[in-house]
Amino acid sequence: MDLRSKLRAIVRPNQPVRELTYEPDTGRYEAGVQPTRVGEILGGRPVSTRFGECLIIDRRYESNRRHGDVLIEDCQVSTADSLKVLDPSLLVDATLRRTVFIDLETTGLSGGAGTVAFLVGCGYFDIGAFQVRQFLLTSMTAERALLEAVSQFLIDDVDADLIVTYNGKTFDVPVMETRWLFHRMEMPLEGVPHFDALHAARRLWRTRAEDPSTSLRTGSSTSPRAADGCRLTTLERALFDVRRIGDVPGLEIPSRFFRFLRSGDPRPLEPVLEHNRLDLVSLAAVTARAARLVDDGAEGCPDCPQALALGRIYERAGSRERAEACYRRASNASDGPTRAESLYRLGLFLRRDKRFVEAAEVWRALVAATEERTVSRTDVGRALKQFAVEALAIHAEHRDHDLSAARELALFALEDAPGGRRADSYRHRLARVERKIAEKQNAQLFWS
Repeated sequence: MDLRSKLRAIVRPNQPVRELTYEPDTGRYEAGVQPTRVGEILGGRPVSTRFGECLIIDRRYESNRRHGDVLIEDCQVSTADSLKVLDPSLLVDATLRRTVFIDLETTGLSGGAGTVAFLVGCGYFDIGAFQVRQFLLTSMTAERALLEAVSQFLIDDVDADLIVTYNGKTFDVPVMETRWLFHRMEMPLEGVPHFDALHAARRLWRTRAEDPSTSLRTGSSTSPRAADGCRLTTLERALFDVRRIGDVPGLEIPSRFFRFLRSGDPRPLEPVLEHNRLDLVSLAAVTARAARLVDDGAEGCPDCPQALALGRIYERAGSRERAEACYRRASNASDGPTRAESLYRLGLFLRRDKRFVEAAEVWRALVAATEERTVSRTDVGRALKQFAVEALAIHAEHRDHDLSAARELALFALEDAPGGRRADSYRHRLARVERKIAEKQNAQLFWS
């Protein structure tokens, strides 16, 4: 189609407007859908609310059941101290009474008032077991009933003092709040502390997930590809060796819901329900693994890259001693980039503490680390090398008062400088050091 035809299609009168997120409620899809019959097929039951009936599906994962290579009982987080380290803005009591994990399946990902959550999955721990309750929308006219049922569950049934999501601060919670506002209903999540596990996962495992050579679990060659990033399905495979069989792709989920509305056959939704349940279990497992890393510290890290990531988290949270321990552990990494960044952060850490002699030793180690081919060929490696050489020059001039070494380091830095203001700074330093050397020599001649 040429440009003229496209413009005509845009301004053509009486053209029906296409809904981008979900098909509008016309009443032609929902006539034959009964929650009781759907519940019999999907293993759920309808519950009554003041706005009508809503279908709920309950599943229970016992404490001795495995999710990959982790037990369900090991996926529970009982205290919020480690979560506060992962997210310093989290305001919650140290002892967690009831944590609720939330994951949605929606009619689209564009957001706004047109996106409807047709499946709300909630998980929580009950006597060591993981209880999952799913709220399923059986017709577009029953959305208020679903929202009311979710509100009753969060306020009356579980009384959540913390909710945990995966990218929920950006998507899940705003979608639910939009729907509650749209129907002028009370928002039960307002004021409840919210921990988004995606941010913690990115800080701990993003750079590790981008390395196709090593695994997050054992160092084997089963790490996810960089294109997968920090998706929940990627992390569950890398951390817990979870292999989903027959899992429905996320892009196919909205179409299955609309197929159910048109035909009244709920069987296409069975894989969607299982997909949502597995997401909730994996969310709990990832949250517990991140919290356990924070509790165990440097000794509990399975490898040096995770120790480096954990050190950044400790430093951000103000836990300085534990951050230093992680940086020292990561500085022994076998791969050059991890060792170089660890030494850089450790040197900065020591310099802020005015431990200048130790910092100088770290700068020397950093210069040696940046000589490796995997580091020296990168822009970051060259920048770290220049920074370390300059830091050594400052130390030699102002603290060791070794002007000869300061001159050699300034010349060395000037040779590798790309030019511009950085090179001018090195020339200025070199001129100052040479002037000091000349003054010292003149003073020695005078007194001799």
